[in-house]
This record gives sequence, C-alpha cells and structure tokens, in this order.
Amino acid sequence: MNARETILNALNEYREAPADRLFFEKEPMRFDDLSEAFATALEAAGGEAVETVKVSAEAIAGHFRFEGRILDTRESGEALSRRDGIGLVIVEGAFGVAENGAVWIDPKERYPRELLTLAENVAVVLKKGEIVATMHEAYEQIDFSDISYALFMAGPSKTADIEQALVIGAHGAIGMKVFLEGR
Repeated sequence: MNARETILNALNEYREAPADRLFFEKEPMRFDDLSEAFATALEAAGGEAVETVKVSAEAIAGHFRFEGRILDTRESGEALSRRDGIGLVIVEGAFGVAENGAVWIDPKERYPRELLTLAENVAVVLKKGEIVATMHEAYEQIDFSDISYALFMAGPSKTADIEQALVIGAHGAIGMKVFLEGR
C-alpha cells in the first residue's frame, strides 16, 4: 500500500455516516391571486409586471425608454449576429414564481444567452396562467436533463459595494418588465 492509499484509508475510518436528508414540515406558501403576488414580488425586486392581451414588439417597446434597437427573439428571422446597441430584447418566459417574482428563461438554442445581459432592457412575455406559487413548485417544472443554459431572472441587474451604494444595471439590464399575457 502506498502513502496515498494509507492516507485515504485512514480518512475513511473516521468518516461519519451521511446525515439523513432534511425535510421541511412547514406548510408551503399559498396565494389567493398568483398574478398579484407575482407582480408584488417582481416590483420589490425592481421589475414591473404589465397585464396585457397585446404583446407585439411595438406595444412592448412603448413601455420602455431606451436608445438602440429592439431585438424580438420570438421572431425566427431576427438578425442575431450583431449584438451591440440593443436597447430592448424581448424573450419568452416558461413560467413565473409568485413568492419571489422570478421568471424561468430557457433560450433552448433559439438565441445567444448573453442577450439577457447585453441588452439595456429585458421584456419577458409570460402567459398569465403559467405562474406557480413557490420555488419548490418551480423546480418540479424543470427538466434538468435537457438544459444547457437557463436561469431564473427577477428584476434588473443589481449590485452593491461595501459602502452599500446600490447600482442598477452594472452587470446586465437596467430595466425588466414581465408582460403577463392573457385574461
């Protein structure tokens, strides 16, 4: 037995048995109105929810003040090769989470993932009926076997330094709005 095996065997002798998996016996959060709870949480995160039935790029752009071009990733013919000067990117969200205002965004190779941080503003189109109450329910919706890149996004980019000076948009979009489609 070499020195490495001796050390590993000695460590294994003193290894504690793995702890049982923790289970929470707390009742999960419930909301009377998922859309309202989602909008409130998103606003607390610096974003905004807009209920609408019209989700054209022009209608969405009217809710933002920006310079630069609009990139609507829902349209297949959109030119994605040029990534500079994007004032607004429009993406689809798979589902939202009422407890924290987050939206699950999975580009699924339809557009480059960096668009979500390069654009000045992000507009997410989300079906109003696709909101779950908690992150526990959200994770049950995700098929992790088929993901190369995806994320939960809740509001614009935010960061603060040691002096506690909050900066919006330092590492991504300065504005985010979720357009809740449907009645």
